[in-house]
Amino acid sequence: MIGVYVHNRGRGHLHRVLPVVAALRDQGEEVTMLVTGPLDDTQRPRGTRVVHLPAPTGTPAPTGYLGPPGARLPADRPVPGEIPLGARRAAVAWIDRVRPRTFWVDSSPAMSLAARMTGTPMVSTLPPGARDDEPHLLRCRAAERLIAAWPPGVHRETVARTENLVSEIGGVSRFERRGREPRARRRPRVVHLNASGTGGDHRFWRAVRATTAGLGVADWVELGGPDGEWHEDPWPVLSSADVVVTGGGQASVADAACVDVPLVVVPGKHEYGEYDATAAALGAIPGATVMQYGDGPTAVAHAVCAQVDRSLDGDAAGIRAWWGIDGAASRAAEVIRSTVTTTR
Repeated sequence: MIGVYVHNRGRGHLHRVLPVVAALRDQGEEVTMLVTGPLDDTQRPRGTRVVHLPAPTGTPAPTGYLGPPGARLPADRPVPGEIPLGARRAAVAWIDRVRPRTFWVDSSPAMSLAARMTGTPMVSTLPPGARDDEPHLLRCRAAERLIAAWPPGVHRETVARTENLVSEIGGVSRFERRGREPRARRRPRVVHLNASGTGGDHRFWRAVRATTAGLGVADWVELGGPDGEWHEDPWPVLSSADVVVTGGGQASVADAACVDVPLVVVPGKHEYGEYDATAAALGAIPGATVMQYGDGPTAVAHAVCAQVDRSLDGDAAGIRAWWGIDGAASRAAEVIRSTVTTTR
């Protein structure tokens, strides 16, 4: 048995975990997922057990572009992104009872340390950015292996800060094995992977859309946000894009890379600068343009239009290969499985 914990906040972690769990199942492993937050039974990989950990309700908070608005988070959460004590206790009780051969945590430091204190081999997902908070550093030291969901070499400073073996396996997307939807010839389309809920600077993006519309070069489609729609399966819309605009979250970048069209990246705010770090890595790719909120809506709109022109010129982005999408989920599964045989 392999245990997998996913902190289902905003759907981004969940959509990274699901293809890796499916790859573990394909490789003959028995898997149980421990989840805080909602999980539709239709999303569960074939043959996978799910344990729902307790999570107190709280005020609505922003969710990722693939999650419906109104997801509940703990109102008394002491550290952004962390999980309630009751969930950690329940997970430790499950580990003590079931004794999994190894345990993958995506991506909580607190749950990583709780799992490791049971004596179970623990694999943890390494976030991008230059984190130096003690819970993160301790989690890195406690892990048997660290999974980095980006291509090798793009976050050298992040990797250098760890004292453990890091496997840079590429970007993991649940759309890795899906082909682009057929489409008739039409005006170019820009797809914006926005945030759901009330978070984010939506006035900024309304101004970007208005300026882009005034330039008259492309249609604009919102996925998420107060002006967009939530899709249970966003792939048909996403794969129709000629240009994708993203805030730099790891899940949205990996999903956008699957389409393999030019990107415009405007990193959103994150407590540890993860989006800024990912945007900086993408800035080295010819097919990606990185902008900042401080550049203003007009400059961002012109950058989007320039990328539309690039796509019409037939200049292939090459981002899918550069970001290491193909085979990433299977590589992550191999890292997790390796800890079963390299530990007691």
